[in-house]
Amino acid sequence: MNDQQEEILREKYCNKYRKIKNIRLYKEIPVFSRSVDLVQYDLKANVITAIEFKINDWKRAIKQLENVAMCFDYLVLCIPKPKTEKCVNNIKSACDEKGIGLCFWDDVNDLIHYECQPKQIIDIWNIQRRQIIAYLDNRED
Repeated sequence: MNDQQEEILREKYCNKYRKIKNIRLYKEIPVFSRSVDLVQYDLKANVITAIEFKINDWKRAIKQLENVAMCFDYLVLCIPKPKTEKCVNNIKSACDEKGIGLCFWDDVNDLIHYECQPKQIIDIWNIQRRQIIAYLDNRED
């Protein structure tokens, strides 16, 4: 059930951002022994962003992002907006501390918005990053 809900959330994100010029979105990109839910590739800026979608267990999603951090310019977590302000603040604090962008889906208004902007990752494994970009360049999505 969560997988279906995460797919719906990913589609909502894609519907919002696929219309932007020079932005390409790629689902389920293999990195190491796992796959990233979505990679956003800004062709003009030559920037790749790993995005993880979670309905539950946002802490697990942060760990997943940290595991691939060395390959991407930015990391983003996208989740449904929590019902309580305390929970919102806890998640924002955790993402801010790690430099991870935070995107909330507001189910009441059916809107996706950025709560925290991601910080650029400085220590990147450039060989692996270039391999991911080459993979994206050869994939039709």
